[in-house]
Amino acid sequence: MDFGLGILTFGTLGFMVAFGYLSVRAIEKQRREGGPKSTLAADGPRRRVPAGSAGQTETA
Repeated sequence: MDFGLGILTFGTLGFMVAFGYLSVRAIEKQRREGGPKSTLAADGPRRRVPAGSAGQTETA
């Protein structure tokens, strides 16, 4: 039982490290290529979508 628990523990930790590494690499690639920035970023786009125009239409 202890052997299986060790495999699960280190397997989970290994997966998390690999996932974190791949995530960081993807973010670095996006920054290098000049990908879109969040509107919450300090140097991001300053445009906002008006509150009623997000694909909603009024019906009478």
